[in-house]
Amino acid sequence: MTQTYFTPERIRWLHSKQVNIIMSPRFLVVECIEIWGGGYFSRTGWSTHAPKDAPPLWIGENFRKALLSSEYFNKPGEPSLNREEVDAMSKTSNARRLAFWEEVASTYGYKKREQAGSCCDMVFAQWHYLVDDFVILTPSKRTTGGHFAWPSNTKQHKEKVMHVPLSVSDEDLGLAVQEALSRCEVPKRQTVNMLGRQST
Repeated sequence: MTQTYFTPERIRWLHSKQVNIIMSPRFLVVECIEIWGGGYFSRTGWSTHAPKDAPPLWIGENFRKALLSSEYFNKPGEPSLNREEVDAMSKTSNARRLAFWEEVASTYGYKKREQAGSCCDMVFAQWHYLVDDFVILTPSKRTTGGHFAWPSNTKQHKEKVMHVPLSVSDEDLGLAVQEALSRCEVPKRQTVNMLGRQST
């Protein structure tokens, strides 16, 4: 039987670069993600942090740097990824992630690493770099179990997701990230990021 699921067009679309943007009451984090069947904290890509009130230019510059350094390692159409390679990658990825978040916790006055990520908004960013010239910014809904993207079949979700051309300036890219963060929601009144809702 002929396998038609992995057409050349779909394989090109599956290739993506990914970044997570995380905002707490104290800091903003840009996490570079590498893809191995799923997303992992990048071993070599650009991840960084700054105080919550980092200016749009800083956000845009560092977001773009993280996005460009994200890597895709999947092999669409093949039975599975090499288990030994994935295990070795995962170990190195996890060590770098823990060290990064230890630094974040220490920098912004948290006693434990886990506390730093306990009250955060998150935006998932994805770029289908073999197909499109824009990045998709997907605000999340925070629950006690973590962060979840909004259901894709709802009007509310479609209004939250942003498509931003990568040809815009770093400052405009940073402003778009701020707007996406302002669209995140929590079960109670939003308290982390109100940047997009302030009156001018």
